[in-house]
Amino acid sequence: MAVNKFISPRLWASWKPFGLGERKPHHFTEIARTVWQNRRHPLYAWRILTRGCCDGCALGTYGMRDWTMDGIHLCTIRLNLLQLNTMGAMPWERLVNDLEGLKQLSSPQLRQLGRLPYPMVRHRGDRGFRRVSWDEALDLIAERIRATRPDRLAFYLTSRGITNEVYYVAQKVARFLGTNNIDNAARVCHSPSTVALKQTLGVGASSVSYKDWIGTDLLILLGSDIANNQPVTTKYLYYAKKAGTRIVVINPYKEPGLTRYWVPSVPESAVLGTKLMDDFFQVSTGGDIAFLNGTLKYLIEQGWVNHDFIARHTTGWAELQAELAQQDWEMLERYSGLSRDEMRRFAELIHQARSGILIWSMGLTQHTFGVQNVKAVINLALSQGWVGKEHCGVVPIRGHSGVQGGAEVGAVPDLLPG
Repeated sequence: MAVNKFISPRLWASWKPFGLGERKPHHFTEIARTVWQNRRHPLYAWRILTRGCCDGCALGTYGMRDWTMDGIHLCTIRLNLLQLNTMGAMPWERLVNDLEGLKQLSSPQLRQLGRLPYPMVRHRGDRGFRRVSWDEALDLIAERIRATRPDRLAFYLTSRGITNEVYYVAQKVARFLGTNNIDNAARVCHSPSTVALKQTLGVGASSVSYKDWIGTDLLILLGSDIANNQPVTTKYLYYAKKAGTRIVVINPYKEPGLTRYWVPSVPESAVLGTKLMDDFFQVSTGGDIAFLNGTLKYLIEQGWVNHDFIARHTTGWAELQAELAQQDWEMLERYSGLSRDEMRRFAELIHQARSGILIWSMGLTQHTFGVQNVKAVINLALSQGWVGKEHCGVVPIRGHSGVQGGAEVGAVPDLLPG
């Protein structure tokens, strides 16, 4: 049990795309657009959709199926990403003769040009790029690596579309060359989760499978807009709601996509839409610790904690109680942006639930006190004994396909595989 001292919030710059909200998406339009975008390679596109693994998110679909649920499992994000795999070669001559014209294009316009078909090199002072052979490109890379001290050599990997095998080989190459300067984009997003989870639970990953969502009494989303960032999860939420799950959202902004969502692979939801969110608590930006501490403070006062689990499986409970006792309600209300009554209402929802899963994302992690944010979530879960049993757990939800694997195979500077 982590002793989580209260930290006053600091505003952080954030941007979130608006959710689908009450505006019904046009699924047939999306499908028609996907067909048009991939019209030059229709059979290849179909093979990727029906036999490939999704390179968009971390939920593990194979083809258009899922290992948890029956029926089609497909989202518009994957349809939109399909053209990245099927698009043709860009007119590479423009890299030779039209750099000024390319500079005027936006990022989406540059992507629409197509994939880079050949290695291209531009030396300082050159007017444009020059097409080279793979042997020449690899020789150039090898020459530069040999001329660079290991402590000045670094490798950086993105997170979408990279397999665990690529991550593994990349970190092996880096360490063979004498450096541990290897990192990946995902660590920046969830390094606070990894640190907090390892310091409290011992494992820096989700403690449950996504199938545990279906059948839990309470599903709590904190600083996470999964309807936009992990849209395939909405099908899990749909079936969880059918099984009686109550969905609670804690966030500074009431995401429209979490209010109502049209799950395209479920006929009923595709037509009528699905209400996802049952309860909403609008915390101030950076006010999550205050809100969660206030909730836990009330749970302790009412005796609504799992004393047997705490005694058997946690340490530091007495210190945590003492710390919370020193935090007065006025301070917790001021920094959380919510009243004591709202903290009590949330505590009552937790007390009434026999099982619960807490899910968070970058709304909690991308703060200077992100580790403390996550520890506050874990404290709440441990107080109820919601770790280590079916339909209970903590989930730092990831965004892209290779996020968790990249960390586990050692594509980070301070850890080896495993």
